[in-house]
Amino acid sequence: MMAVDENGNFLSGDVLLTLFARQRAGDGQTIATPVDTSLIVEDVLAKQGADVVRTQVGDVYVAERATESNVVFGGEQSGAWIWPDQTLCPDGSLAACRLAELVAQNGPLSELTTEIGQYPIRRKNIEVADKTGLMERLSDAVTDRYADANTIDGVRVSLDKGWFLIRASGTEPLVRIAAEARDPDAADAVFEMADEFVAEHMN
Repeated sequence: MMAVDENGNFLSGDVLLTLFARQRAGDGQTIATPVDTSLIVEDVLAKQGADVVRTQVGDVYVAERATESNVVFGGEQSGAWIWPDQTLCPDGSLAACRLAELVAQNGPLSELTTEIGQYPIRRKNIEVADKTGLMERLSDAVTDRYADANTIDGVRVSLDKGWFLIRASGTEPLVRIAAEARDPDAADAVFEMADEFVAEHMN
């Protein structure tokens, strides 16, 4: 389930995820979401004492983490939303009803999304002949430099100013790069760092 606001503006999956998560998760509770989800989710939830646990990309992995007792919501920005107290399957009709409830209780979507905002994200797809071999080399190189890198799906590195993710597509001969920071210049710098890692290990 995806949505537009009352002015016809499309809501990104990260914004919609943040809206649902903010409504559902309270102090000490956790939401499950993939490694490529925006940092805005963590920043917003931190204000109310909630936490984020990262999963592999794919709603089946989100649903798996949502079985844990402290996880009260799971979502993937592709439009899969899971309320584990009701169902572990993404349910578009349920999500639409939940969104209508959220608007009825809190006001227009345009105002709610303005409160949340968005951070700049940079993305790039690189066609490669051997994505498995490339990812093995990249994983070794990145984890050598960043001991705390997340390797559950590709390699994700959290930095003071943002994060980057390098992962192989599950369906195409591509390696995908994503980078995000809280301001455009920092996003560019983080993306360039990730892009250079890939370029260095292409052969």
